[in-house]
Amino acid sequence: MSKFIFPLILLSVLVLQGCSNSRPALSELPALENKVALKTVWKTGVDGDFGETSERFNLVAEDGAVFFVTDEGTVYQLGQEKGAKQNTISTDYKPSSGVARYGDTLYFGTYDAKLVAVSLATKSVLWEKTLSSEVLSEAYYAAGKLAVQTADGWLNLLDSATGDTLWRAKEDLPSLTVRGTSAPVISEGKVVAGFANGKLKAFSLDGGNLLWSYDVGKPEGRYEIERLSDIDGRLVVENGIVYAVAYNGTLAALALESGRPLWQRSISSSVGVAVQGDVLVAVDMTSKVIALNAKNGSEVWENAALFERDLITPEFFRDYVAVMDRAGYVHLLDVATGDIAARKMADNNEPSGSRMVANDKRLFILTPNSNVTALSY
Repeated sequence: MSKFIFPLILLSVLVLQGCSNSRPALSELPALENKVALKTVWKTGVDGDFGETSERFNLVAEDGAVFFVTDEGTVYQLGQEKGAKQNTISTDYKPSSGVARYGDTLYFGTYDAKLVAVSLATKSVLWEKTLSSEVLSEAYYAAGKLAVQTADGWLNLLDSATGDTLWRAKEDLPSLTVRGTSAPVISEGKVVAGFANGKLKAFSLDGGNLLWSYDVGKPEGRYEIERLSDIDGRLVVENGIVYAVAYNGTLAALALESGRPLWQRSISSSVGVAVQGDVLVAVDMTSKVIALNAKNGSEVWENAALFERDLITPEFFRDYVAVMDRAGYVHLLDVATGDIAARKMADNNEPSGSRMVANDKRLFILTPNSNVTALSY
């Protein structure tokens, strides 16, 4: 066997598994005097956690509650103030992704290729739809429709009331991909989706006609492992601009209407970006945190103090940007400077939970030892 082949095989296995257990032990963090008193407000135990990877499982914080599903198939509604269980629904499904919500209905995907609609009011399954492959990101609801991607490259638009298919679009997959998909976004009569071949595409909401396509990730290199260009991180649409980042090193901003590139930067990431006002925050493959001007892509600041700590998707939280590392620490970075202002263990030295979600008072996290934790300051 060539001396080059075995390292490539080993690396491909690690990439495809997305397994943090194979990562080396983290170094001790330097002492930090918190500038704000970041504390645990409440912690509520639930019957499961987020499954095999954290970025697929989201929480929805709306209308004074937090909504989610665990890997045990139980749907939860917790109060935001004290974490009290307001509603629980047990199902026999094995969820593979997080939830979308409309009114009292939650939607989630499963490993056996189903999209499931559950009523919080009646505590019953309204419908299930069998798709072509497992669902590795949450669906997106808008205007009575659900957009959902499957692992085999299909983008599906469904009727949210019945689960009936309205239209489908297929994208061919490369022979080697990172396990996962980004969640599609519905905005201004368009469905925007990123694919494993690095393409970002927009389709008409009514009819599914292709409106534009742009190569955010461009496969390059001799070996398949070098050509990984997946768009797996969360897509963001703000003020008529689509922000997407590819695995092989491109962060791009495109006009939603036309797909015209507005700017792009050489930043490689497997997680999504966060945008608030004129500030975009990204985390690169080395866990460097980078803030850019969202309008023109110019750098505002960068922080490399959390190098190789496997940060998940950042989240704006009041006056700060929250990031969470593999050891379970939440770090608050000053939005203006990038300086670390506070640090807090989320839950008993556990690694990253589901994607964090914040409101104006709380930061919510589902952790792998089956707790939902709310932090505040």
